[in-house]
Amino acid sequence: MYLTKYLVLFTLVATNALALDANRIADAIYRVEGGAKAKAPYGILSVKVKDATEARKVCLNTIRNNHRRWQAAGKPGKFLDFLADRYCPKSADPIGNRNWKKNIKAISGLDF
Repeated sequence: MYLTKYLVLFTLVATNALALDANRIADAIYRVEGGAKAKAPYGILSVKVKDATEARKVCLNTIRNNHRRWQAAGKPGKFLDFLADRYCPKSADPIGNRNWKKNIKAISGLDF
C-alpha cells in the first residue's frame, strides 16, 4: 500500500514537472517563432488556427505528444533536440534547426 501511494505521488510530481516545462518550452517557442509579430504564432503551420491562444494549445499538444514519443523511443538523446528535429526539421532547414535548438535552450533555461 505504501509503495502504491509513493508511485502515485511520483507520477503526479513527474506530470506536474512536465506541465511546467511544457509551458516554459511553449513560451520560448513563441519568442523564437516571432512573438506577437509572427504571421504564424508559435510557428504552427500544420493546422489552421484562429489566434495565438489556439496556436498555444496546438504547441503544448505537440510538446506533450513528442515527449511521449521520445519516452517510447527509449529517450534517445536530449528531449529538446528530439523536439527540435520535429518542430524545425534538419531536412527542411539545417541552419534553422541548429539555431532553433540553441535559442529554445537559452530562452527556456532548460537543457534536457
